[in-house]
Amino acid sequence: MNHKFIPAVAAFLILGILLSAVPASVAQTSLLSFGPSLGVVTIPQDDQKLGTGVMILGIDPADPGSEIAALPIDLMSQHKLIITFNGQPLLWQVGTPGPTVFCSVYEKDKVNVIADPKSGLGKQGSWENLMTTMVDVSQNFVCKPRWKSPASGVLESVGVLDVYYVGPLPSAPTSVDLVTGATSGGVTGVSVGYFIADNILVVTAAISSGRTVIFGSDIQDICTLGWVPGDDGTAVLTPADPTWIITKPDGTQHYIFSNPLGAFLSCEQLALAERAAIGIPLPTGQDPLSTV
Repeated sequence: MNHKFIPAVAAFLILGILLSAVPASVAQTSLLSFGPSLGVVTIPQDDQKLGTGVMILGIDPADPGSEIAALPIDLMSQHKLIITFNGQPLLWQVGTPGPTVFCSVYEKDKVNVIADPKSGLGKQGSWENLMTTMVDVSQNFVCKPRWKSPASGVLESVGVLDVYYVGPLPSAPTSVDLVTGATSGGVTGVSVGYFIADNILVVTAAISSGRTVIFGSDIQDICTLGWVPGDDGTAVLTPADPTWIITKPDGTQHYIFSNPLGAFLSCEQLALAERAAIGIPLPTGQDPLSTV
């Protein structure tokens, strides 16, 4: 036997032994990782200290049922965005298909866990007083990528992702859909208050390579607030004034807040406080995973 082949044969046998000891699902994942890879990375820009996007619905905590909102609103969240194929950004001509980007938004809600009156199930113990549930609110948001143009007529998959809130607003007579331009009304501030929440933004991108569609995704946070609280965490009902106001060319105003979450260190904390401040109760329910 040619001794030059002995190391290669031994290595092949060792690899076979190792793969035979790995579950099929893990082995398949490992093998697929050598194929084409689409990477998606997003970085929120609204609150870079806490790393979250921020939107302000303009609800007045002193009169949450008012149809006219006098408080500042900010219905856009901006995120840096890069999409790579096997580690490299994509280039394409204007007018030809580039990467498709679509978003899903899921609201994180807290539910007061109570025991089922008949079976007693639905609550693990007295310490399980809140449970997180997910609500798909994607219909209230629209994502639009803004790509870099490194040369005339060419786009590159590096830029920003503008995320717009297009759901109901408390300012019914002046509420404008940011996508269609249509006005919407008949929604009270209390109803809109249910959209105050800590949201999960899932950004998914796809490209076609021959007959294969390759996907990639990333996850980010968007905090939708009714108003910006004061820096004192106990003064939730006292909205903060904007740090800076910019008058835009069309005559409308853009509001800048230096600390949009005030003294709160998480969106979930502030969302719970604002909901409670305008009288939105915690929903109740059973834990479907309860065993006792």
